[in-house]
Order: sequence, then C-alpha cells, then structure tokens
Amino acid sequence: MHESMTYLDPILRIGTFLILAMGLFYAILRFGLKRERFSFLNITIDAKVMHDVGQVKLVSILVSVENRGDTRIKARRPRKRGAKKFLYEDDWDQCMHAGTLQIRPIPIEKEPLFFEWYSLKPMKAKISRGDTGRNNTTEENLEQINYLYEFEDPKVAYREVDFWLEPKESYIAAVPIWLRPGMYCTKAFFLGPRKKYRNDEYWSHTMIFQVKVAGSPNNAIQPTTFRGG
Repeated sequence: MHESMTYLDPILRIGTFLILAMGLFYAILRFGLKRERFSFLNITIDAKVMHDVGQVKLVSILVSVENRGDTRIKARRPRKRGAKKFLYEDDWDQCMHAGTLQIRPIPIEKEPLFFEWYSLKPMKAKISRGDTGRNNTTEENLEQINYLYEFEDPKVAYREVDFWLEPKESYIAAVPIWLRPGMYCTKAFFLGPRKKYRNDEYWSHTMIFQVKVAGSPNNAIQPTTFRGG
C-alpha cells in the first residue's frame, strides 16, 4: 500500500500542475492576450472650412473609423431587406444607417448651464437629393446623415451599405455641408453586426466645433472632441 502511494503521489502532483497550468492559460487567453480578438473600433471627427461666402460656409465633416482589433467589422444591415425602421433605437438615440452622422446647433445661453448632447434640438435644413437625374429638395433635419453613402448597395435600391473594415484598416468619410456661423455639436455612430447572446456592436463619438464669422480673428474651425456613449 505504501509503495503504491509512492507512485501515485508524483502522478497526482503532475495532474494538479497541469490543471493549474491550463486554468492559467485560459485566463490569459480570455482576459489578456486575446482581448484584442474582440471587436474594437475607434471613431474620431474633424471639421474644416472649405469655402466661405460670408453668410454661410462650406464645412467638411470628416469621420474617421479605424479597426483596432484583429477581427473583421462589418456594417450592420437590416434584419429584413427593405425595412424602413431604425437600425438602432433606444430611449436616447435613433440611427437609420450603419454609419449615422447627426449635427445639432448649440444655442447661446445667458447663464451657466450644464451642457449635454441630448439637451440639443435637431436642426432643420434643406437637403437636395438626386433622383433619376433630377434634384429633389426637401426640408429635413440633420439627424440621419449616412456618412457611408459611397458604399450604398445598388442591389437593394441603395437602402443599405456594403462596407467592412479588415483588422488594422481605417477609412475617412467626408460629409460637406453649408453652415451659418455659430457653435455646433456633431455625433457619429457606427453600428456593427448584431450579436445573438451579447450586446450589439455599437460605437459613437461626439465633437463640438465653432464656425466663426468672416473677418474675425483666427477664422477657422477649432474642434473640441469628447467621447460619447
């Protein structure tokens, strides 16, 4: 009996060591080395004045998306082809496009007031769209701008985008818009694929910028960025 325990003792020790080593390996795999295997997209926004005609200025809103993970990130598509519902909707945000850009004016306050994106009201604007060779101008707000419009899929009447980013790949979208001098806040969203047992892939970024009056000192946009959830 004593001799058999002598043989079993090193076997038990080796087994215990292997179990601990495997547990440590999977812990590192889950929380350390393999964290980058989860989707991770970085969004930044910039703004530049392209043309100045006095009353209004042509501003280029630049949205940069960068895949910092090591898995492909695809732009979300509707669950049902041709659906006109929002791709993302909760109590705070609504997005019709996988790449949605929203622009809101910041009113001038007469006393100190806490500022947040959700306190701003949508801005009305005239939007001109091309339709079978003709331009149709409509009065809408700037809440649902598709900054991935260059990737609209003609197979589904341009209602969806066919866009993805490979690992370490980036893309910069330019959205031109005429704006009057004033303070503005813009928010960019990117919607990735839906997950069955996890939260949907969702990223956003918010930026404040000022369009100055012609002739004023340093008549250029000076953006201030901050993260938005």
